[in-house]
Order: sequence, then C-alpha cells, then structure tokens
Amino acid sequence: MIKNIKKEDIKKVILNMIQELPERSRNTIEKRFNLDGKGVKTLDSIGKEYNITRERVRQIEREALIKLKKIGKNHNIANIFQFIEETVNRHGGIISEDKIVTHLFEEKNEEINKQISLLILSLDDRIKKEKETKLHKKLYFYEKGNVEKLRDMIDTLEKHLHDNKKDIDFDDIVILVSGVDKNEKDNNFSKEHVKSYLEANKVVLKNIIGNWGHERWPHINPRSIRDKSYLALKKNKNPLHFTEITNSINEIWKGKRRANNQTVHNELIKDKRFVLVGRGIYALKEWGYRPGTVLDVIMEVFKESDREELSQDDIVKEVLKKRKVKNNTIILNLQNKNYFVKLPDKIYRLKNK
Repeated sequence: MIKNIKKEDIKKVILNMIQELPERSRNTIEKRFNLDGKGVKTLDSIGKEYNITRERVRQIEREALIKLKKIGKNHNIANIFQFIEETVNRHGGIISEDKIVTHLFEEKNEEINKQISLLILSLDDRIKKEKETKLHKKLYFYEKGNVEKLRDMIDTLEKHLHDNKKDIDFDDIVILVSGVDKNEKDNNFSKEHVKSYLEANKVVLKNIIGNWGHERWPHINPRSIRDKSYLALKKNKNPLHFTEITNSINEIWKGKRRANNQTVHNELIKDKRFVLVGRGIYALKEWGYRPGTVLDVIMEVFKESDREELSQDDIVKEVLKKRKVKNNTIILNLQNKNYFVKLPDKIYRLKNK
C-alpha cells in the first residue's frame, strides 16, 4: 500500500489523470509515452499528424506535463512520489529505471508499466536522472553525490578485478567497497545499497552461476556459442546432449540470437574445454572427463591406480567418472585379452603386469 494508493491502482490513477487533459495534449502524451501501445512517437511524426512544427509539439508536451502535475494533486500522486523517494533512499540513493518499474508494478515486463513509470518520474520535479553510460544504466536519484559514489565503487571493483584476474564473491564486494564513501560510516553502506549499485552498473556483472567478474570476461558475459555452452554445462553440473545444451542456451539467453543444434555441436567439437563422453553427450574436461575410447580410459584407470589388480566394480566406477557410457560397454572392453587378464572373482590386471 502506498498510503492511500494501492500498487495495483497506480496505472488506473495515471490513466485517469491523462483523461482530464485536452484532447490534443492527451494524444501527445499518449504517443510520446507509448501509452497507446503503438510505439513511442517522435516530435516530427506527431507534428506531421497535426500539421504543426516539432517545436510546437514539444511545447504542447511540456504544457501537458505541467497540467498533469496540477491534476495529480487531486489524485494523491504525491504519495507515489514519496514511495519512490523512500525506495531510492533504501537502495543507497540511486536506482536504475528497471528497478523503479519493479517496485511500482508487479508485472514489470509489461511495456505500459515501464512507460507509466517514466511518465510518473517526469512529473516529479525533485528527482533527477543521469543518462546511460558505458559504466551504468540510466539512473534516478535526488543527490548527485550518490552517482559519484557509484562510479567510485565501479572504479574500485574494476581495479581489483584487473589486479587479481579472478572472480569475486558478493560478500567480498561488500567488504571491498565499504569504504568508498569516506564521509559516511562503513555500516551505512549496507548490503542492500551494494546490491542496488551492482544492479545499476554495467561493468561488474554476475553470470548465470552466481560468479561476479568483469563484463569483458567471456565466462561472465558470454558472447560466443562456445562460452554460452560452457556456462550452460556449468549451471547444469552434469554432462548434456548437444541438443540439450542448445535448448539451455536459448532458455537462458532469451531475446538473443537463437542457437541451433548443428552450430552448437560444431563449436563443442573444436573447443578443448569439452569432452565427448557419449553419443552426442558432452562434459567439461575440468570435471575429470577425458577424450578417447573406453579402452583408453580403462588403461588410464589402471595407470592411475596404486594397485596392479582391480575389481570389475572399481573399474566401472572409475571409468564412469571420466566417460558417460553403459556399464556393459566397459565390461565388454575388459574382455579384450590383448590388454587384460581376468582373475577369479571378477578381478582384472593389465596383461603386461
């Protein structure tokens, strides 16, 4: 509840306010903020529709916003402004545009909710905004110093990542940046503030398995099919068929160019990080899987063991750690008398031992 306005009523309140505008002013606001669902219209396109100049449209828009501010006084809009201010302060004095939409509306992905949020922000004379840069998303704030605090935090983290060249945990980020604002006590820069700042920044990102690192690092912000495949497997924690990897990529990175099975398969074959451990099934080499035939893997199991004789069960267990095959395939390979000697009780040793 935002005092006298429920969250679910915000949309209704704003749309009712707009209805109190003169027709041309109402249409201009609807077109400029895409409230009609037909896309944001430019000043030029609206001007051509009304046969007026773009500067005249700009003037109509500006006058309409002034009128809406006056109309808003009768619709408790000040309570919405106060809610936004409390939300911004709770997040360390800055907040990204998408987070405001999330806090104002439950259905954050609806385009009209985003546009109504932008309209609300345009009506609040106290809130300020900073355009999107290579360092951060579009920001809203009340005190400019908080934007500088964000930039200082990004600088601190970027230097740390550059010097250490490895991922960093969230708790370590909190410790590292707690002294960014020298004018405040460390405990004022809370985890909630750090979380909000990280959500607003574009340099230090979290990948799909929860690791924080630089946006240029391929395992943090993957751009190639190979790197996306690597993260998809890391997230699953188990070998996958290449078609499953493709599906996982398309599910995780929705809205991006879709991957196809053949491309994924081709890229996995070329990359030494991946091991073909079954019919079309891939695992990560770092998990202990290795390429080669089942016979090669069995030979490796014997070489790695400190015993000359191994039971069938132990051999099967060790091979399955390196390859994803059926038990019978392993047992069948053990029958190769050119390499193995079978002893009583299903015990085997290498022939040359």
